[in-house]
Amino acid sequence: MRADGDDDGKTSAFRCLGAARYAVAAVVTVLIVAVVVTSLKVVLRPESLRLSVVDGAVYSTPLPASEAVTLQLNLRAENPSGRARMYFLNVTAYLFDGATPASTPTPDEDCIIFFNPTDEAVRQEMAVDLMTSVEATNDPGVMNQTYFERLYADGRVIGDMTLRVDGSLVTEVSSGFNMTRLQVTYYCRPLLVGGSKGGEASMGRKDVL
Repeated sequence: MRADGDDDGKTSAFRCLGAARYAVAAVVTVLIVAVVVTSLKVVLRPESLRLSVVDGAVYSTPLPASEAVTLQLNLRAENPSGRARMYFLNVTAYLFDGATPASTPTPDEDCIIFFNPTDEAVRQEMAVDLMTSVEATNDPGVMNQTYFERLYADGRVIGDMTLRVDGSLVTEVSSGFNMTRLQVTYYCRPLLVGGSKGGEASMGRKDVL
């Protein structure tokens, strides 16, 4: 025959043990959630790719033999992250004057001219140059005719221009195990357009028309 006190003691012990198990489970759950949240921050919110126009200028070279002008653009992409490799893909750069908002929903129709830089991979804490050029003629389907005349015939250097750059930014963490893809848009302003490298555009002359 068992004493009532013994049953109460065992029941209390079982209750304490159950409470302890729940407490341990709660702590483990909190730790798991904290680790998951930290991982998501690492994967989804690394430092962003930085983009700039080298020299702050788009250079031009008239080609009298073909009645065209070559525009040269050098975009510098910098990856400040020490843990994520970044890929800048499907890049298109649109050139705008001050009269047209670069945020237009139809940049290919409203821009002066556009460039298609090549895809690039940017390693951790490194920078790469996306050098590209386009040959423009006096064709409204290629380049705004007013600006063609200013760059080709007049040889002017035009200031206060804006470059809009659209592309896909792929961020890779832990050798491809964690990857994110975002559609991004950069705005680089104010820029000089025209002149040759080392010439008027490099020296900062602005003939704003």
